[in-house]
Amino acid sequence: MKNILILFGFMLTGIYSIYAQETIPVDIVNLSEITLAKNPTIKRNLLSINNAEGNLQIQKSAFDYQLISGLSLSRNALNLFELDPRNEFISNQLNSKNTGASVGLQKTFRSSLTASLSVDYTMANDNFPFNRFSQNVGSYIEDHSVSSTLSLTQPLLRGRGKQFATAQEKASLLNLESTNETAQFANSFEIFQTGATYWQYVAAYKNLEIFKQNEARVRNVLEITQKLVKADKRPAGDLAQIQADLANQERQTRVAEQTLYSAKLNLGRSIGLTEEESKKLGNPLDEFPTISESGYIKEFDESKFLEIAQNNRKDILASKKTQEALELQLNLAENNKKPQLDLTGFVNYGGMNMGNGLDRALATFSRNEGSNLGYGLSLNLSFPINNNLAKGSFKQNEAVLNDQQIANENLKRNIDINVSIALNNLSNSVKILEKAMESLNFYQEVYNNEQVKFKNGLTILLNLIQFQERLTFAELDYLQAHQQFALAIINLRYETGTLLVDLNNKENSRINKALFYTIPN
Repeated sequence: MKNILILFGFMLTGIYSIYAQETIPVDIVNLSEITLAKNPTIKRNLLSINNAEGNLQIQKSAFDYQLISGLSLSRNALNLFELDPRNEFISNQLNSKNTGASVGLQKTFRSSLTASLSVDYTMANDNFPFNRFSQNVGSYIEDHSVSSTLSLTQPLLRGRGKQFATAQEKASLLNLESTNETAQFANSFEIFQTGATYWQYVAAYKNLEIFKQNEARVRNVLEITQKLVKADKRPAGDLAQIQADLANQERQTRVAEQTLYSAKLNLGRSIGLTEEESKKLGNPLDEFPTISESGYIKEFDESKFLEIAQNNRKDILASKKTQEALELQLNLAENNKKPQLDLTGFVNYGGMNMGNGLDRALATFSRNEGSNLGYGLSLNLSFPINNNLAKGSFKQNEAVLNDQQIANENLKRNIDINVSIALNNLSNSVKILEKAMESLNFYQEVYNNEQVKFKNGLTILLNLIQFQERLTFAELDYLQAHQQFALAIINLRYETGTLLVDLNNKENSRINKALFYTIPN
């Protein structure tokens, strides 16, 4: 039994070990898709769209059907005056009961016309035995009254016409579209951040490999020197210098390990992972893009990239829609400076009936006796003398629109500058990368030659160490140049609006590798 428990414990340990070592694949497409699913900023961008949709729904509510209903019950007891002749028929107190019910339907149309249909019913009775015609009918005989009214109201000045009736709704729709465009561009920035931190992670990973290789080279030199010292071809003092250099290289390796750890967690932070999830990120699978596969050419037309940016930047589209919404609101504010003059036409039909029972109440509409038909027109004027509210609102809307126009022009100006800078950075990064590669190849050749000379006793140890360090620096410079080139590609895509993520469009929201490896076409 004890052996079984031990075996079971080993199995659990093994399962836990496998789970604990589970890693998240680290390629740039997979990480970008995780970003779309887990990044808090992208989630907040979706909420901003939901908020704008809610505001649009609020503005649509102005055209909702409005159902209005009411029910009232009242009981009254009136102590009659001594001289009141009704004392002859009742015992000093007039008791009355009243019941009222109403139902109505109102609708404002987008043409600015408002229609209202209502039905009102009242029933009253009391303990006075005579009705309104002085007939002795007995106590508590019900008196029914029904009135139905259809009215149509048309604004003649303020708010007249579809243009002003629907201004707030159209402005909210434009604001929703603007919010959606803004969210898309903000999402593209998060993808840009993921790409940038991924390339930092790749650089940190390769940086550690370089220092490990450098450390291995120093160890190799140490082994060669030890053999040469034993063969009396090198003084023993050379060993101390190499061991000091090895200790320094080991220190640099530890620093590179710490840099890699920080880069891994920063990558997880950018994606939206927790600290524990970030630790499970595996080694990077994608290499840096090459100049040939990027589609870069030395002679490019800057104006084409500026045109691409102006046509694809979602923040430009968003700002234009915001301006359109503000123009609608300014027109509405201008219209609100007018007096309120409404023309209402109405038709009402009703009737009265007396007697107890539901049939008497329902017959109120159908009986010719007591029926009532009316129609008419009314003209209502409302206008504040100073009208400061409307005038002040117009000034505020005018200032906001002018501010938005300035912001739009400033946005276009900055985009042109940023695209130009991004193109210059890309061009320079290509040149730097080519020179870094050329330098690395030369230093690798020099170091290999110096190793052969050192083995043959044709050069001193100090020269070998110096060329070894220069080779390491050349490798680091090349790595940094490659990272800057990769970053320049996605930066150009971001600035031209071609690194976009539309979460509402499943086809266009798919991430592909070309976004991070090629320049905009």
